[in-house]
Amino acid sequence: VGRAGVGVDNIDLKEATKQGIMVMNTPNGNTVSTAQLAMSLLCNMARRIPAANMSVKSGKWTPKEFKGTELQGKTLGVVGCGRIGQVMSQLAKSMGMAVLGYDPVLDTKTLDSLGIRKASLETIWAHSDFITVHTPLTPDTTNLINDTTLAQCKKGVGIVNCARGGIIDEEALLRALESGQVSVAALDVYTSEPPKDNLKPLIAHPNLVCTPHLGASTDEAQVNVARDIATQMCDVFDQRDFVGIVNVPYISASTQTHMKPFMALAELLGSVASQMSEGRVVRLETRTWGGRDASITTPIARQLIEAMALQGMIKNGYMFDKVTPDLISAPIIAKEADISTIIVQDPPVNVITEHYRNLVSITVTWDNGQRNVVTGSVFGTAPYIVNMDTHYDAFTFKPDGNYLLLCKNEDRPGAVSKILDMLHSADVNIANVNLIRAKDASPADSKPQQVLGLYSLDNDIPARVMTLLKGLDGIHDVSKIRLK
Repeated sequence: VGRAGVGVDNIDLKEATKQGIMVMNTPNGNTVSTAQLAMSLLCNMARRIPAANMSVKSGKWTPKEFKGTELQGKTLGVVGCGRIGQVMSQLAKSMGMAVLGYDPVLDTKTLDSLGIRKASLETIWAHSDFITVHTPLTPDTTNLINDTTLAQCKKGVGIVNCARGGIIDEEALLRALESGQVSVAALDVYTSEPPKDNLKPLIAHPNLVCTPHLGASTDEAQVNVARDIATQMCDVFDQRDFVGIVNVPYISASTQTHMKPFMALAELLGSVASQMSEGRVVRLETRTWGGRDASITTPIARQLIEAMALQGMIKNGYMFDKVTPDLISAPIIAKEADISTIIVQDPPVNVITEHYRNLVSITVTWDNGQRNVVTGSVFGTAPYIVNMDTHYDAFTFKPDGNYLLLCKNEDRPGAVSKILDMLHSADVNIANVNLIRAKDASPADSKPQQVLGLYSLDNDIPARVMTLLKGLDGIHDVSKIRLK
């Protein structure tokens, strides 16, 4: 879904993501147009030009009624220093204004290079002569400017909003205009467009300048956003670029050749880990270490790996029998199932990292408190499992076939042959087998040592055979995992 503009609050991002739909905007096309409108409104309200214009047209000549204020030497507070906020700041600086900027993403060094002094919201409220907002409408920015924040502002402050209706509490703005706490204001956007009857007192206030959402209403901006959205969509379809995607921040990494093997590994690990026990998964933890042609520890790489692990968990886990996830929808499906996720910066545990060039580790926590850890590595382009829970012994296992049987058996003669005989009797073909002793096993222990057996199978194991396997003497923790 493409939005020929910046704001996407008229698109249900949550539902689109759940349906596996990418949503994009055109972040650059109307930047100059919107910033110039904001600056025009600032100039108009500072010099009271709209009211003076209407006075002259009505036949009056009362210049003393429209004494304004110069912008030079004044301080402009910019809330949101993205592309539009940056252009607005440059325009204000060209008119001799000092600029304070608040942005939760950009650091001090970046803002300094733009001639903007980084400030907190509290500093902006207290020290700005004029305030302009350039943020999206989110739960955090809804009614950002309200009775409380306006009371913290300088007496007679001026307010401009060319971003989104709802960032300013319109009832609070009317009260501030009537009291003189806000001397002038200018709005291009409103909570309802066109404004409903409840906004008429605000619209009619003589110290408010109003325009009907003209931010992108220039010939140039309309051409720019139309061209941009068409180009961006073609790039996405051809998998050349993913400019403007707003709901899947990691999607661009998914087309990088070096990430493909790690995506397959993460999906495998998520699938295996989430089928190692019965119950409900309540948490998924992701760790990455190293890399190959590129690092897999960058924030975007880790987000992509986490999403693929969730996709594997949802696709093959019995908790989601009627759900078909993809890379886009998996995280939100997991969230709606009350599965919390966390990306841990530390390397995987229970693995000697020096033995590998790269590692991905997935830990799932079940509703009964049980935790299962599965760690893997990419060799060449193939995904391998190198650790399960307390078993590692530097093993490498490449699952083949359609199913994986996990069995923990006592380390004594005949234990494995019982499993093989049982599978043979059920006509289940074995593609690959790997046996691993627990890393904490000790010959001095009085208890029999435990061995983890991984059996790749071409066909499914009948339920009656699973029951028989679980009843075999010396066999523990039998799990069947669907791989495809």
